[in-house]
Amino acid sequence: MTRSGSLPFILRQAVAIIFLTCTALQAAPVTAAPTEEELKADIVYLCYNQMGEFGAEGVDTCVKAEQSALHALSQYPQQHGEIVQRCKNRMQAAGWQMVRACVDKDIAAAEKKD
Repeated sequence: MTRSGSLPFILRQAVAIIFLTCTALQAAPVTAAPTEEELKADIVYLCYNQMGEFGAEGVDTCVKAEQSALHALSQYPQQHGEIVQRCKNRMQAAGWQMVRACVDKDIAAAEKKD
């Protein structure tokens, strides 16, 4: 047997718990870095969508170029880390070659300015 009015109290508690849980989860977003396998899969997917109409050879050429650009991005000196990160945030959806081109242009502009 339940008292009259006890059900709404339980529902209020449940709503409060759900609300607090959702608020806590939104405050701590998960930002795990992609694994090497995920990066490779993303590259293949990007190249398939961009170059698939040119056949396997076109996709393979694109994949190799994207992997080369990704590797080159890890070789930039630490002093250019901010530029690399900014270009990744802006251009990653267009591919690693575009990120690398952005980094190269921004570094050249920064050196010209100095």
